[in-house]
Amino acid sequence: MPAARAEGADFSEDHTKAPAGTDGQTDGGPGAGGETDGGDVTEKRKETGQAQAGMPVETDGLLEVYTERDNIPISSDIMIAEVSPGELLKGSPVIYDRFRVDGWIFEWMLAYYGSDFLEDSVLVISREDNGGDTQVIHVQGKGDWGTWVSVENKFEYMDVNFDGRPDLLICTGHHGNQGFLTYYCFLQTEDGFSEAPTFTGIPNPAVDEENRLILSQWRNWAASHSWAEYRYQDGEYRMSRELKEELMTDEDRKQDGKEVWVWTVNGEEVGRSDEMTDEEVHALLFDEDGEWGIGGDRWRTIYNHGLTADYSIYSEP
Repeated sequence: MPAARAEGADFSEDHTKAPAGTDGQTDGGPGAGGETDGGDVTEKRKETGQAQAGMPVETDGLLEVYTERDNIPISSDIMIAEVSPGELLKGSPVIYDRFRVDGWIFEWMLAYYGSDFLEDSVLVISREDNGGDTQVIHVQGKGDWGTWVSVENKFEYMDVNFDGRPDLLICTGHHGNQGFLTYYCFLQTEDGFSEAPTFTGIPNPAVDEENRLILSQWRNWAASHSWAEYRYQDGEYRMSRELKEELMTDEDRKQDGKEVWVWTVNGEEVGRSDEMTDEEVHALLFDEDGEWGIGGDRWRTIYNHGLTADYSIYSEP
């Protein structure tokens, strides 16, 4: 009984199939970028970017300038902060996003530079009342040729280090053959915002406010999944434990011709499908009052409130 099927799911579905848009060949755990042909990157990003003609219109505090071309002009009538993109970025900008919330104006720009199309990003922060100095944060590109998401799903303003202040998250896009998402993270402080690079290494994050945890779930390969808990300690996000399920592929380790699933926590075996009943597996993994409860709401991702347990993690938001 593979854990990635919650009670009531369709058990006729092949557990080893890849999610839509993937081929199931590349590991998709934390930090894995997957193999993507650089020549396909522009086309893939066109699928999700909002190509526009003329001056875009800001809607609900969101605005994006993206034209499917190699670069875009960012004039003074688009920028709010009094800064020059040409003086901030190493290359010509290819996308501009604006997000207004809680009196803040966040302006996000990304450029390519160099023969390898390296990413250079900058976040410009100002206030609606024009008070205080403009803050500029340079970000080392971690996009790994991700497929961008639409501007409506790119920004989140929520507390992710549990200090009572909302923080800014910017989605880097879908990555690798497993399609996991990551976010740039900027923690709000008394003096503005500060980047938290270790948050960007957390795939498909969810916020467990009650237990002050950042949760993560991802697909390693066609027949392996992981769930992990991260704590914010000493200015970093650190994995405290990881639950992993995996189908044993050794032919001589199959029992009576049946597939054997193994579950481990931080590498220590905690259960096997050939030694447990379905009810025992469900109690170990799915029960809301159990140790993991991977079918519960606390695991619902920031991006689309999906779960690995019922495959809703692969749905559009």
